[in-house]
Amino acid sequence: MFKKRAAPSFSGPPPTPSAGPVTRGASSPTVSKEQRAELQQFLRLAYQSVLEYEQLRSQAPTQHLASLIDATIEEEKSHYQTLLHAYKQLSGKDPTITEPTLPRNDYIPALKAAFEKEQAAAYSFEQAARFTTHPALKEVYASLARDEQRHALWLLSFLTIYSTGRISH
Repeated sequence: MFKKRAAPSFSGPPPTPSAGPVTRGASSPTVSKEQRAELQQFLRLAYQSVLEYEQLRSQAPTQHLASLIDATIEEEKSHYQTLLHAYKQLSGKDPTITEPTLPRNDYIPALKAAFEKEQAAAYSFEQAARFTTHPALKEVYASLARDEQRHALWLLSFLTIYSTGRISH
């Protein structure tokens, strides 16, 4: 039903600030099979987020909102690159990604769904940071949790602005 393929790279090397901790932590404890599976799951969700935000951008009612969504897309791509680099560095393997089925929501329901996913992602990364024994992953997950929470806040502001009709630009 779902097509599996090699994980895309979204071109370019991983972002420098996030790549460092994984490299520094390479001599730290090895990652378990469960940690690799968790990393693979986070990769899948980051990839899906990029595709969903691209779809959301195409529905944005103004160019201003579309450009703000573009900034989120770039951050999600950076998150994906960071996770991809960590996975390859820690497992020595290339992950596979299952192509997601994108929901066909109108703009407001899509914004609400994106907000809920960002909140869930922030919580998941916070939990992963709290419970991982790998120091480099702890740092990466904590950083991603902060970013996801910020994205949720942006989406909440978009929802507020859109629902009150105060759209400008």
